[in-house]
Amino acid sequence: MARLQALTPLLRPASLFTSAKASTASRASFNEGVVVLDKEPFSIYIHWPYCSSKCTYCNFNKYVDPNVDNERMERALVTELKSELVHWGLDHGNRPIRSIYFGGGTPSLARPRMFELLLNTLSSMCTLTKDTEISMEGNPSSTTSIETLKTLRDIGINRYSLGVQSFQEHILTELGRDHTPSTALRSLLDARAVWPGKVSMDLIMGHAGQTLDDWIKELRFTMDIVDDHLSLYHLTVEPGTALHKEVKQGKTTLPDGDLSTDMYEATIQLTREAGFEHYEVSNFARNKAYSMHNSGHWLGIDYLGIGPGAHGRMSHPQTRQKFRTFNVRDPAGWMRECEEQGTGRRKTEAIEPEDSKRELLVLGMRTRRGLDLDRFYQLTGQDLLEYLNKDATEWCIDAGLLQLSAASLSPTERGMAVADELSVRLLP
Repeated sequence: MARLQALTPLLRPASLFTSAKASTASRASFNEGVVVLDKEPFSIYIHWPYCSSKCTYCNFNKYVDPNVDNERMERALVTELKSELVHWGLDHGNRPIRSIYFGGGTPSLARPRMFELLLNTLSSMCTLTKDTEISMEGNPSSTTSIETLKTLRDIGINRYSLGVQSFQEHILTELGRDHTPSTALRSLLDARAVWPGKVSMDLIMGHAGQTLDDWIKELRFTMDIVDDHLSLYHLTVEPGTALHKEVKQGKTTLPDGDLSTDMYEATIQLTREAGFEHYEVSNFARNKAYSMHNSGHWLGIDYLGIGPGAHGRMSHPQTRQKFRTFNVRDPAGWMRECEEQGTGRRKTEAIEPEDSKRELLVLGMRTRRGLDLDRFYQLTGQDLLEYLNKDATEWCIDAGLLQLSAASLSPTERGMAVADELSVRLLP
């Protein structure tokens, strides 16, 4: 523990390890932090649950419905948004909106009118600034008109996340995607023309039969045409999906652990060579084009969940007690609740202090930024290094998995590759 103890005094003028006087000073800092958090920006997630088809690997809350009642869904979203803003004391404009994220499902299937109604509601009740990030997800199959993209931009959307997943025809078929490589390419180029520097793209590695060379070729092609943000994921087998059934029955075999590791390491190298910063386990940005919405989630910032199946993490406006919220998942049931009760929120549960600390640690270890020591103290009232397993922390620093500075504790590139295991090791 000698190294950790030697570094600890650098973290505060008077460490909590040393004296009751220091604890009093730190408690004052904690109280000041609560005041700061009362003014802290918050985020909003809005869920559009409908898709044109269901992918083989997807276990998200999404539904294929050829007869969507757009007007009813739009009314319900506006109703719940207004109700939840008032419930959490967010309708006074004292906490500006950091980010708004339209996810799904496939939000690009929704009418532009939906986005306009919701953004107008937020503008009338809250504070949106020039820096508020307003993102939406879209699939290539429903990103077919550059004029529609321009309309969305004019309404207020300022960032677009395109779910390409692959530029290989056979892989798209395997995944159950409803677009072609040429459709994906055209959609990407159109989105880049409308939102230059503000387009993200998803790509999945680790398909059945995929070799390391296959992945490297696809990634090189992608980096020649992509904008400034990439989300790169390993194909994951989720229970209840068609892919899970195929793997369980032996009809599909995915790459083993060694090949998956090789793909990940090649990804790190190739993205770095292309000027991308690996700022979170699965996310890469150049020119500092980070996702503000996702970054806020990893930092522990409050976010309001709106729509069927949406969940949130919110603070009580007076006590600052944090809560998780869960909405009714079924769209029909959720709309009915909104019409009768004003909200489809079905459950609200208090986040216990230990759970909050654990969540901050797990999320922080997924990012190169790591955990800000002062912010951890403001949010929890406990010094991070006193909370963690000290022997494990020192071991991880010596092993090159963690780096400790006067301001933060963060994973190295090697540490981020084993983020989940790292978090478990560090827990007290």
